[in-house]
Amino acid sequence: MRILLCAPFAPDPAANHGGGAYLGALAGALAAQCELGVVCFGTDQELSAVPFRARLPWAQAVPLRHRPTGPLRLAHQGLMLWRWRHQPLVAAKHWQRNFAAALATARAQFRPDVILLELAQLAQYLPGLLGTPTVFTDHEAGCPANTRTGLGRHGDQRDRRLWHRYVLRHYPLANLLQALTREDAAQLATQLDREVLVRPPVVTVPPRAAAPGSAPPRALFLGDYRHAPNVAAARRLALAVLPRLRSGCAGAELWLAGPNDAPLHDLDGRPGLRRLGFQPDLEALLGSVRLVLAPVDLGGGFRVKLLTALAHGVPVVTNRLGARGLEVPAAARRLAEDDPGLAEAALGWLNNAAAAGAAGAAAHAWACQHVSPEAVARLQLARCGELLRSG
Repeated sequence: MRILLCAPFAPDPAANHGGGAYLGALAGALAAQCELGVVCFGTDQELSAVPFRARLPWAQAVPLRHRPTGPLRLAHQGLMLWRWRHQPLVAAKHWQRNFAAALATARAQFRPDVILLELAQLAQYLPGLLGTPTVFTDHEAGCPANTRTGLGRHGDQRDRRLWHRYVLRHYPLANLLQALTREDAAQLATQLDREVLVRPPVVTVPPRAAAPGSAPPRALFLGDYRHAPNVAAARRLALAVLPRLRSGCAGAELWLAGPNDAPLHDLDGRPGLRRLGFQPDLEALLGSVRLVLAPVDLGGGFRVKLLTALAHGVPVVTNRLGARGLEVPAAARRLAEDDPGLAEAALGWLNNAAAAGAAGAAAHAWACQHVSPEAVARLQLARCGELLRSG
């Protein structure tokens, strides 16, 4: 089977953002099971860095037009505002004639059996793909959670209304619709009055699980602190949850890892707290902790950092929003909403190394079966095959 994958960035499993890593892991597994072509926004350098680039019989990167400086800046802003009459702003920024041309060239020369389009901003290219079976996968229930217009509250509200209209206009053109979580699929199915399937999250699963039962009583929070909710969550854990952990477990520690952590510098020196900054060896980091502690207060989709922890065999403590899309066995994750509840859930593993070890083993076994790139690629190809047979 010949598949063309279309994405708003290079699908690189080593990408520093969740979407790129997700699609990179999936694309690598697809490339091992079928003929895979890629058309993406990005640079040739970014695409050449993809580790499975040599296995792609077709690959093209289209530079995304960035906001110019100097005299051209006002003209560019005027163009975006003009497009914003009918398109949400992120979609407007991703409409480029050269990308549509790249898709047309790939259809004519690579001749895919099925085209996979990823993320909301690429749905606007569906009208140009009629005649080839298409699978469109939404990653955030029709409205990217972290998009901001920069035009204030009313501007953001207008943008959300435009996203709603955009979904109704473009999504029905796909032959098959998918979402990444059961919740997102149900929301889109109601909105569109048609079936929306779930393609599970994808994460690279190490062959060997970590051993959280052998680690000290240490909890980890991991994130990029350019994202304000990560700063808020880290401060909440350090100020309100860590004292409760140390009250219930004298040696308990909280590690805060991730880049751009300057906003947390005032937390240094608190008993049991360690600020690590960026950690290039994620496997070693996750192998040094007993659990990941990460409540989430904003957004849809699923949490790549929590899925990554589970795949490495590290149990997680989070809240209901953090667990969204992670249909992991209850033995591998615990949920709580308030600070005392989060502390109590974490203490169950901080004070019981054997229980933490068993929870980590359950997490790793689940990940191997359900969210490994190979498993999800097989599922995606099976759906593509069914689509071709039904057509």
